[in-house]
Amino acid sequence: MTHISVAPGPGRCYLRTQDGRLSVRALHRDPHGARVGLIANGALLLSGDRVHVEIDVADGAWLEVVESTGTVAYRGEQPSSWTVDATVGDGAALSWGSLPFVVSDNATTHRGTRLRLHGTGRALLQEKIVLGRAGQFGGDIAMSLDAVDDSGPLQREHLDLSQPARVLPGILGRLRALDTVTALGWTPQPPEGLVAGLSGAGETWFPLDRSGSVFRWIGGGLFQDTLGDPTFTAWRAELLAKYPRRDATPPRRAAPQPPAPTLATRFGG
Repeated sequence: MTHISVAPGPGRCYLRTQDGRLSVRALHRDPHGARVGLIANGALLLSGDRVHVEIDVADGAWLEVVESTGTVAYRGEQPSSWTVDATVGDGAALSWGSLPFVVSDNATTHRGTRLRLHGTGRALLQEKIVLGRAGQFGGDIAMSLDAVDDSGPLQREHLDLSQPARVLPGILGRLRALDTVTALGWTPQPPEGLVAGLSGAGETWFPLDRSGSVFRWIGGGLFQDTLGDPTFTAWRAELLAKYPRRDATPPRRAAPQPPAPTLATRFGG
């Protein structure tokens, strides 16, 4: 299991990490939170692999998770899984912008997120799914999101993208890419040019019944997605706007060096 916890602290935040199938690297820290990168400790996901990431963002803290590379679910006899369990405290914020998650031919995998928000906690998640590598149709993936706050459910979704299911009418057909940006705990500004419930070229945006919004794009390849990343970037700026991010660890000054010896000091003069 990979574990990340962050809490505000004097000078800089308290950041605790534990490596599992993924290693955690601190990219930035200030008194209120941290930006961390995830690095795979080997090829992921192979047949039977189980990746589990546990996150705890304490009251008043912020955490931004950055993936260094995309993930490929490879073919195999055993199913694989990628699971995130996250808790976000009162007045805290979590941002996670993922890179493409590719499902190879003859792979069976599950990608699930369980999220708990407390008080005025907020979260922003992006998931990019690609069905198949170049020239492939892609294997089977099931996706799930279970997000709750102190009052109850915020968003619960189970999406079956197995080969038999996704060719049914109204699912994906022969489309291969899916980009979803989910904001929970607050309702950000809508993506420019979109009206709730109306779709452009594969795009749909809608506010949730409670606080939150979902932007989703589907298409033949992520290179055609022109709104997913800009939407995530704009909503991320809203999410982190109230946190006075500053570099609490300036570069070290070089230690003073003794003066170069002169002829007199060399020979005791």
